[in-house]
Amino acid sequence: MDERRGFIKGAMALAIAAALSMSAGTARAEDTVKVGVLLAVSGPTAPYGIPERDIIKLLAAKYNAEGGINGHKFELFYYDTQSSPTVAVRGTTELIREDKVDVILGGETGSTTLASAPVAERAEVPMLAPVSTQSVTNQDNSFFPWVFRTSPRSAITIQAMMEKMVFKPDIKKVAIFYQEDAYGKDEANLSEAAIKKHGGIDIVAFVSGPLSATDLTAQATRIRNAEPDIVLMLTSAPAMGGAFVRGAELAGLKAPILGSLSIQQKPFVDAAGNAGEGVMSASIGNWDDPSPRQAQLGKILEQGGKQPAGYAEIIGSTAIIALAESLRHVDGPATGAKIRAALEQVCGFTGTYADGAFCYSK
Repeated sequence: MDERRGFIKGAMALAIAAALSMSAGTARAEDTVKVGVLLAVSGPTAPYGIPERDIIKLLAAKYNAEGGINGHKFELFYYDTQSSPTVAVRGTTELIREDKVDVILGGETGSTTLASAPVAERAEVPMLAPVSTQSVTNQDNSFFPWVFRTSPRSAITIQAMMEKMVFKPDIKKVAIFYQEDAYGKDEANLSEAAIKKHGGIDIVAFVSGPLSATDLTAQATRIRNAEPDIVLMLTSAPAMGGAFVRGAELAGLKAPILGSLSIQQKPFVDAAGNAGEGVMSASIGNWDDPSPRQAQLGKILEQGGKQPAGYAEIIGSTAIIALAESLRHVDGPATGAKIRAALEQVCGFTGTYADGAFCYSK
């Protein structure tokens, strides 16, 4: 796995809008960047796609009102993946062939991104994907040069989960529950590898479920019977996470549940109800106690009539802000190839909405 597409830490902050560049004393003509927004607004992963779409729309409007970035203004084209990799491929094709987009922000999951990336690669259209799925930026992928992840990679958040809650003297048995897609499998494999490397802890259950599952009582019962000291719940879908903890309550599973980064969403709290009490997770942001940078993002959302619901707004904002930062280094028409090359020069950027910096490189 290569780290060059992921954050060092945190998410992005608002980039500074630049004035129109001057050449030989004459202002260069404004160049419109056509941006495909490939995100789910329906289906199990819509709780990510919708807030990501909303913040992208708000920030694009803000940049345009300020004159654009280095003379480049944004024109957005939307396509609903419906939380389906197959639909995402169709959407990528349509955005490229019909809308002639220069860059794509999305998809909202590792599976939709992995399915769409080969299409984008062939057209030389870079993708900025707000996902943690580690395999999205595996160098073995032919599309590797064209995909940029805009969220902390899973290895970082999984390691944080292990160090904070799993690698403890009283933890001897761990159960792993994961969703059956690229994100879930990546996180399950990373968790298993970290536990085996640490030593002294047994994985007593390895259970999975489909992303669309609404009743996971059987899976929770299998885990209860294994008598773990802690349960890792590795799902990116709030509804699925809610279904698992409700199933755990029905099954009488008493072990503490540690969720992955992706359940940091109000929709998970709503789906879990009382069964979610005491569930823990890793997080890159907390709307109940925001950092100063995250509070700035909250103001933008509220001014746009949106209420913050989780961390999706943070990583969604990263996609368009990373694009904006790259455009500061693009002269003339912003082609896909130019944007890709410029993104690889954006490193050590600290204008983030969460603490930290990010770095892209070849």
